[in-house]
Amino acid sequence: MSLRLSVLPLLLSFAATWLASTEVAGAAARGFIQHLVSEPVSLDPAKSNRIQDDQVMWLLYDALTQLSPDGTKMEPALAERWEPSADGLTYTFTLRKNVRFHDGAPLDAEAVKVSYERQYLSGSRFYAASPPNAYERVLSGLIKEIQVLDRHTVVITLHYPRPSQFALVKIVSPQALRAHDLHLTRTPVGTGPFRLERWESDRIMLAPFADSWRGRPRLSAVTFAIVPGLQAAMDRLEAGELDLIPIVPPYSFERLAANPLIRLAKVGGLNVRFLGMQVDRPALKDRRVREAIVRAVDRERLATILGRGATLVAQGPLPPASLSYDPQIRQPAYDPLRAQVLLKEAGTEPGLTLRLLHNASLELWSEAVQAIRSDLRKVGLSLELVGTPDWKTFHEERRKGNHDLYLYGWSVSTPEPERFLFPLFHSKSSDNFGRYANPRVDELLEQARQPMDEARRLRTYREATRALLADVPAAFLFHEITFAAHHARVAGLTLNLYGLPQDKLTTVEVR
Repeated sequence: MSLRLSVLPLLLSFAATWLASTEVAGAAARGFIQHLVSEPVSLDPAKSNRIQDDQVMWLLYDALTQLSPDGTKMEPALAERWEPSADGLTYTFTLRKNVRFHDGAPLDAEAVKVSYERQYLSGSRFYAASPPNAYERVLSGLIKEIQVLDRHTVVITLHYPRPSQFALVKIVSPQALRAHDLHLTRTPVGTGPFRLERWESDRIMLAPFADSWRGRPRLSAVTFAIVPGLQAAMDRLEAGELDLIPIVPPYSFERLAANPLIRLAKVGGLNVRFLGMQVDRPALKDRRVREAIVRAVDRERLATILGRGATLVAQGPLPPASLSYDPQIRQPAYDPLRAQVLLKEAGTEPGLTLRLLHNASLELWSEAVQAIRSDLRKVGLSLELVGTPDWKTFHEERRKGNHDLYLYGWSVSTPEPERFLFPLFHSKSSDNFGRYANPRVDELLEQARQPMDEARRLRTYREATRALLADVPAAFLFHEITFAAHHARVAGLTLNLYGLPQDKLTTVEVR
């Protein structure tokens, strides 16, 4: 009897150990499962810069450099070091040796040249002509020349300083381009720590790349589960069927924060949501009318309603994470009484009706439209709402220009102020939907692109921000604070500003 009793603890201990090891083995075999809101359009970096596509491409490819987690510094990636010229226009990159693509081809300076030129140089051998290149408009105005000095040295000369771009252009295998007739949409070949294994309608499966220069990843696999609805994705995360949702909406914050098995991480805020104004429309030509609109909108209330505590009230176009953000530079404050005075001074007829264009498919934005409508009504302005079913129709209507106001958002991938100010407010920019034009603002934005010390460059952007805010080209509403959510069993996960794993999941484990 005593022998049986002494054996029992051993059996129980063995069973517990076996169950624990089975759970660990199961997690290891299962790998890491990340949410993807929609199927990628393309996994060729020259064919897409969509956030959803980049979440997959982030693990498949590398760039010359990589931005630090806060987005302010360049760190080595495929280039182990670089030397900038004194004017900040020429960079000499020394590539890592013994780096291979997933197809076995070696990384060399020619591969870097090909990867850049196929995105902006129409005469290049591997030019990605269709669909439109992801970075063509940016690179064609930025890159002056690319020279291959030797197998592991490439020199890139810019028209104006913007070194952050070196972290965005992914390097592809020229051998794969030849093998797949220039098309890598469903056959991506990079140097990333994971390679494509299978692409199905509801999931994309990646396998670890054993020869990764970063070292073999600890995960046995990475699966991107395509789940269109965020509510459904959150259900799966809480059920343990997902490990990471890179971007969760503000309204989900309280629900996920209350779950002890879920961890939330703040990952960004490089965005601005704003009420744009077509400044050349008859009703909005008078600056006083535009200022009245800004003063009429209660941005604090709007941020509270829409952000559920996960928004910051905007004081201008730049979020606090921007390099040239200055809290002293502010748009006109909320003051409905002053708004009424300004409208009267401008000779605006009571009940003036303005047409507001918006994407009606976005629930939160539809709430914003109603709040703005209510605020403007209080100062004697009426809104005619022009809702579109999707972004495609929105932009079609926008190009027609038959509206006074438009509700829009802008998000960028680096804290570089130019990424906000030049596209939205330079008179020659195709993204300047409000047709705003101020020669002084143009001059300052162009000056900031010229070689100069960093402190002076940021001062120039601050001056440009002050100048455009004085013209009141928009009512800047709020900045969304974005969060990522991951399961507590995930260890070693560090996310950057954009919700992407800083180490490309090479040191992450699922326990």
